[in-house]
Amino acid sequence: MGTVFKDDLIPQISPPAVPSDEESLGVPPVVTENLLLKHLSAYPKSDLVELTHRMCVVSHIVETALAHLRSKSWVEVYQPMSSSGSAYNKVRYGLTELGLAEAELAFRKDAYIGPVPVSLTQYWDIVKQQDLRNQPITRPDVERALSDVYGAERIIPVLGPAINSGRALLLYGHAGTGKSFVAARVLNALNTSVFIPYAVYADGNIIKVFSEHHHRRLDNTHSEIYVKLDHHYDKRWILCERPNIQVGGELTMDMLEVNHSEHNRVWIAPLQMMANNGILVIDDLGRQTMPVAALLNRWIVPMEYLVDHLGLPNGQQISVPFLLTLAFSSNLPPSAIADPAFLRRLGYKIEFEPLELMDYVQLWTDLAKEYQLNLEAGFFEQLKQLHSVSGTGYFPCLPKDILGISRDILLFEASNNSVSSEILNRAWNLYFTVDE
Repeated sequence: MGTVFKDDLIPQISPPAVPSDEESLGVPPVVTENLLLKHLSAYPKSDLVELTHRMCVVSHIVETALAHLRSKSWVEVYQPMSSSGSAYNKVRYGLTELGLAEAELAFRKDAYIGPVPVSLTQYWDIVKQQDLRNQPITRPDVERALSDVYGAERIIPVLGPAINSGRALLLYGHAGTGKSFVAARVLNALNTSVFIPYAVYADGNIIKVFSEHHHRRLDNTHSEIYVKLDHHYDKRWILCERPNIQVGGELTMDMLEVNHSEHNRVWIAPLQMMANNGILVIDDLGRQTMPVAALLNRWIVPMEYLVDHLGLPNGQQISVPFLLTLAFSSNLPPSAIADPAFLRRLGYKIEFEPLELMDYVQLWTDLAKEYQLNLEAGFFEQLKQLHSVSGTGYFPCLPKDILGISRDILLFEASNNSVSSEILNRAWNLYFTVDE
């Protein structure tokens, strides 16, 4: 069976071809052999099909590596007990005592175990081909992406060009104006998918890139056992939606550098490398533990030259592409975030304002219907009075939050599903603090 693609997302580039031999694999043979040792240590007595599936390469490459390891007396062969079954799974492989010792050394150097990594050169090539700017979006794309955003007509004319530019964005405005909500939907405007590698090999190091937490698969090749040169692409790559990574106050500087996991010592790619060909949103800028200036200074060179220089834990340094949309979201005014010199480096500064009254009323009406609540007569007059007295803007976060509190009150009191002016007042007072 051939590759299954999601209908509405088409790969921006032709799929990477399946490597047919060690030379076309792009990494030194010792990398494959050390990885094979670790697989045989973790999964003793594996057959060729199992090893091929776990390492995501054709059987010929695994057979070549096995032959070399057998010549060193590191691998032994277990013959089948009967003649039944496929020729591929009759023979199983395991490690000798010497092989177990070598596998332990391999694990100490690098605990990564998984598919064979792709080369840094190929990674650069694929990421550059999948650059957002190679396939610009149009107004209908952005309108579709923001179809559930009230007041979107004010944002679309600036957000569309900003996405096409590939430059960094600053989304600023009062809390609750929908900055994070819109940022999460930016990639919906892009109707292409991208290939992301499980791992990248660079200067003797394997860096894990694909993350089940940050990336969403779009095909079924990872579950298929056999790799056929004419039916599949290189299984070391996964077809995914464009990355959409958001991080807020929990962001630390370590997350922006290659680092070892404390648990298993696997080298993990930084967030911006995982976000290549997608978007990385730094939400709640100013709430991170490090100074804002230090965080912003980390991005000066990557934003200017589209390349990121990463220091590795062993002291080496590598250069990787920085081809993503970097978006900063903050409740602070721009002047409080950075100096004018840095703000000029941000291609687009987009202010988010409260909704117009018409959009605000429509949002309340639609959410009430969704929550199966009735808004009694006089509700909107009371709502406008509360806004007027408190000086609160028509923020799009308010209907969802206050209707949620109203529903909780009605449920507790076993009342009907009608939100009266009195219920609205109670919910409003529970939502806002005295000093607000």
